[in-house]
Amino acid sequence: MKKNQINVEMIPDSELKPKFESEDDIGFGQIKTDRMFTARYKDGVWQEFTIKKYSKIVLDPTAVCFHYGQTIFEGQKAFLTSDGQLQLFRPEQNIARFNLSAKRMMMPTIDPNIYLTGLKELLRLEKDWAPKSVGSSIYIRPAMIGIEPSIGLRASNEYLFFIILLPSKAYFPEILKIYVSERYIRTAPGGMGSAKTGGNYGGSLLEEHNAKKKGFHAVLWLDAIHRRFVEEVGAMNIFFVYNDNVYTTPLEQDTIVHGITRDCTIKLLQDIGYKVKEESLAIEDIIKGIKDGTVTESFGTGTAASIAPVGSIYYQNVDYVMNNFTIGSVTQKVREKLLGIQYGKIPDPYGWIVPVE
Repeated sequence: MKKNQINVEMIPDSELKPKFESEDDIGFGQIKTDRMFTARYKDGVWQEFTIKKYSKIVLDPTAVCFHYGQTIFEGQKAFLTSDGQLQLFRPEQNIARFNLSAKRMMMPTIDPNIYLTGLKELLRLEKDWAPKSVGSSIYIRPAMIGIEPSIGLRASNEYLFFIILLPSKAYFPEILKIYVSERYIRTAPGGMGSAKTGGNYGGSLLEEHNAKKKGFHAVLWLDAIHRRFVEEVGAMNIFFVYNDNVYTTPLEQDTIVHGITRDCTIKLLQDIGYKVKEESLAIEDIIKGIKDGTVTESFGTGTAASIAPVGSIYYQNVDYVMNNFTIGSVTQKVREKLLGIQYGKIPDPYGWIVPVE
């Protein structure tokens, strides 16, 4: 798709929103920019490519998304460099993951050219919304929903794809307190664990709520079969520094999200000189390692979270603290390198950066 195929609706200046006064006040996902990109899938093709004023979506009460969960989404960011350039980070991977989710949910894939062209044009129009401080960014939320009116149990024949932009600070505070769920599971082999679909996250909300009431930031999920092996945190993949190696859950189980930040982190760790093992760790081994000093640090990785250090893990009514509740050296090194590339402060030898303009 070419840029001139997008219908850009004009917005009177009087209807534009005032920009945020201070980046300290923007939070995460609280502010929406003026415009959104939309496209419709109908009669077997994507059509009606439009950038318009951010607005509500009106659907029939029998729309398939309401009844049978045909919803998927992505999370990515655009970063403003010190010289005023807006850039994306590995957007082709977000598109590939979006289409992986679509296939799992029996939804049409979207042409990467439609996705990326619409996103870039939207970002060009909304560039003035980009926060300037490192750690802040334009959070990008693409999504697709089944919109055909039908209460028959089947996939929709019509879909709405949209992209909205949300200037945001970091998702998590500086150091995390993690709660291990023993009662509930997030997903099971053969389920939707690798898809970014609403139901995959809706099932985690109760335990997330319970954990936050107790003062924790997030839930660490264990596997569904043995209730022993660590899988991921609700909004992040998870890493552990154990016996001088760095461990993270393997993707082959198809029960965790295929994290783009996870993939980058593995590459950066290896290039720094650390050995990374994609192997499942049992929670009892992690706790034993924290107690005897062989587990020295942990961190989560995700688009919203970036690289988030974990200070403690709460398991079976005991709070196990790592590294005196400070950021570990491995976490610090890989985080500085990732943020340096994303904000254009150091060279990108991997070809991960895609300029918007």
